[in-house]
Amino acid sequence: MTRIRSKIRPEIAESQFGFVPDRGTRHAVFTLSGLMEGAVEGDVYLCFIDYSKAFDKVKHSKLFGILDQLKIYGKGLRILRSLYWDQVAAIRIDGKYTDFTEIKRGMRQGCVLSPNLFNL
Repeated sequence: MTRIRSKIRPEIAESQFGFVPDRGTRHAVFTLSGLMEGAVEGDVYLCFIDYSKAFDKVKHSKLFGILDQLKIYGKGLRILRSLYWDQVAAIRIDGKYTDFTEIKRGMRQGCVLSPNLFNL
C-alpha cells in the first residue's frame, strides 16, 4: 500500500487539507484567518461543502479509471480490486433478508488507504 500511496500523493493539490499529512483542519483555519485579515476592505466569499456522506458516493468504476491513468498496477491494485469489485449486500429486517444487491460505490471505512483514494 505504501507504493500506491507514494504514487497518489503527487496528484493531491497543494490546496488540499483533508487527509494530508502536516496539513490538517487547523492549518486550513489558519490560512482562512490570514485571508480574512488581508481582505479588510474587500468582500470575501466562502463556500463550505459538507463531505459527511462523500465517502459513500465514490464510484468504483471512476476510482479504478483514475488508478489506471496513474499507471498503478501490480499486487496493490489486485488487492484493491478484490476489496471493491463484486461486493454484494443484503439488508436484514426482522430476521428476514432482502435480495442481495451489488455495491458499486463507496469507500471502505477504516481502510488505511481510503482517505488517499478519496482524495483522488
